[in-house]
Amino acid sequence: MTGKPPIHLIHHLRRITLAGMLFMIYLPCVSSPVTTDFFRSLGATEFHFGLLSGLPMITILFQFVGAHVANHVRHRRPLFMQLAIAGRLLYLPVAFLPLLPFFPRPALVPTQIALITIGAALQTITHPMWMSWMGDLIPKRILSRYWANKQRYLTLTMMASSLAITATTFWLHGFSAQTLFTVLAVIGSTAAISDILLYFNVYEPPNTTITTPPWNSLREPLQDRNYLQFMRFLCFFSGVSTFAAVFMQIYTLKMLHVPLWLTTLLWCTPSLGYAVISPLWGRLTDRYGSRPVLRVCVAMKPTIAAVFLLVTPEWAPPVLAIALFLDSFMNAGIELSVNSYMLKMAPRENRPMFIAMTNSLSGLAAGLAAILGGLFLRQTAGFSLDFAGREWNHYQLIFLISFVLRFPCVYLAGKLHEPSSASSRVVLEHLMTLWPMRALVLPVDIYRRIRGGNPTP
Repeated sequence: MTGKPPIHLIHHLRRITLAGMLFMIYLPCVSSPVTTDFFRSLGATEFHFGLLSGLPMITILFQFVGAHVANHVRHRRPLFMQLAIAGRLLYLPVAFLPLLPFFPRPALVPTQIALITIGAALQTITHPMWMSWMGDLIPKRILSRYWANKQRYLTLTMMASSLAITATTFWLHGFSAQTLFTVLAVIGSTAAISDILLYFNVYEPPNTTITTPPWNSLREPLQDRNYLQFMRFLCFFSGVSTFAAVFMQIYTLKMLHVPLWLTTLLWCTPSLGYAVISPLWGRLTDRYGSRPVLRVCVAMKPTIAAVFLLVTPEWAPPVLAIALFLDSFMNAGIELSVNSYMLKMAPRENRPMFIAMTNSLSGLAAGLAAILGGLFLRQTAGFSLDFAGREWNHYQLIFLISFVLRFPCVYLAGKLHEPSSASSRVVLEHLMTLWPMRALVLPVDIYRRIRGGNPTP
């Protein structure tokens, strides 16, 4: 941390955590299964859903704009707050446009997609400013632990928000998706603005500005061999994951026929998983490094694609609840280890550009994959195959492709350069000492002891 450190660092960190908790109220309000059902009621197709997910991800390229600005302004806070508020308010016209009788219906969904994309672009510009600000404020010795504890509070808040939305959709199931989404958009936007206003009193260390030409700062990450290896992994992983993941909600609603309220409840379980596991991943990342944690988590990621590939409508609710809960363990570890690796490897003088490059390239890969997935579903809409006593459709085809392509990510994660990190085996051995894992492997342990002539006493 540069300059005079804040007198009450803990106070500022708590304020940042509280702001993040408010954001976790906003996020499910605009991205829950209610939103999916809202666009379905307006006639959105799979291709539209691909655009709704993909275009906001592609706007991650605007992080280069944010990084350039962050490298050349002394105070990041004012511009960060203005752009963030403007971007988050755009969900209000998205919600209220269908209520205007004079608005042409054929242009409705494309206009809403455009508004969401613009809002995403404005918020994207702010991300390098915020990340470089946090990188200056939070000491590296507590970075992963603070991030993990913050993530735990954020995910608990998101879970509570999602449960509230679930209760709302259950008790108000007679209301239209449009009405429900409009109410949620108003509540979410209010929380989102309150989130940003909390940063008025968060300390901002003096920003390290640079005078080098924009091209030189942009070129620096691309000349770092270790960074390029990191990007190869992150782009490939983001693409193959998003290719199928953005269609899991609509598949649950449309093909598995799970009710809206129950689908919303199922999507609460990842928040619980994040809250349970985040502190552990934070400690392991600080102790053993980002690479082994990342590799262990990535190795388990094909499982969720396999579950969506194989699950049947009859068993969907309990199976998806367990699968989404356990998959969130992996997502939490990946998010923490990626953020930790990114912040530690980036030089302070050009940190915003490294952050922008990381998020932009991986976001571009994810966005293109989402759009490609939407096109794939549209082109294979008539696919049907009778095999093993059941009928397979084009959604399951996309889950199969994603399942297969996730395995090479384990190899790419293992190629990351982190000399001070431990091996993945050390992380696995540590995990095996924890009581949930010991309970799972206890039958195997007993069997091995008996076969070895040392029965368990």
